[in-house]
Amino acid sequence: MKFALMPGETLPPDQVRSEGFEAVQLFFAGGADGDAKDPSVEDIDKILQAANVALAAMTLHIDLVGATGLIEADVERLQRCVDKTAALDGRFGDNENPVLVWHPGGYPEDKGCDDRAVFSGLCAGLSAACSAAEKAGVLIAVEMTRAGSIGGAESFLRVQDRVGSSALKVCIDGANFIPDRTPLERAVRMLGPDIAIAHGKDSRFAANGEVSDYGPTGSGCLDYKAYIAALQEYAEMPYFVFEYYNSRDDLIKARDLVRACL
Repeated sequence: MKFALMPGETLPPDQVRSEGFEAVQLFFAGGADGDAKDPSVEDIDKILQAANVALAAMTLHIDLVGATGLIEADVERLQRCVDKTAALDGRFGDNENPVLVWHPGGYPEDKGCDDRAVFSGLCAGLSAACSAAEKAGVLIAVEMTRAGSIGGAESFLRVQDRVGSSALKVCIDGANFIPDRTPLERAVRMLGPDIAIAHGKDSRFAANGEVSDYGPTGSGCLDYKAYIAALQEYAEMPYFVFEYYNSRDDLIKARDLVRACL
């Protein structure tokens, strides 16, 4: 399990490797109309070469579904990003396949939301995207979030069972849904064979049980010793990506905390 970063200016490029980070996770522009804002292959190569790192994954934030079900334009956008991810093959370091992290939008809150249509839309949209991903040799890793359309380990497995594609994998971020959606060890154990990439941040909870804030690793309630131990036992993903750090000090403390758990 190698360490990776999100993009930013926390570390100068010439210090990324020396501080123990070997890859970076990058982003396509969010939304169905984001194509013109996507980074080019040349843009991505410039970032990777400046720090001499691999590409841990590309990322797309998009809904796929609304209150009445599938959003066709979002599915088409995800499929285009599958193709763009495939075009980056050879840059993904220890990943056996190019990885595209799909970050779902929030679960539709509209009055009269058709929950069955939401579920059917998710399955139909991901089936179409995964069909393209299988042909392109790309993995689509779902990043579950407690407020999202796929909110925990159980909801992912329900969708995966319906989609039935070898291209549908998991981007696990414990702070996003543990322990209020799925208990920690159970979540990693359930998802372990399908975890393609892992994230590290932290969460804090209000008195009513809802998340009050997210922050860097070690700043909240996630049991990192148990989290890392479970990942080591049940998963075999190449990269652990740190996020939500606001300073170099945040990042180094987070790195050292995870190192101590290994």
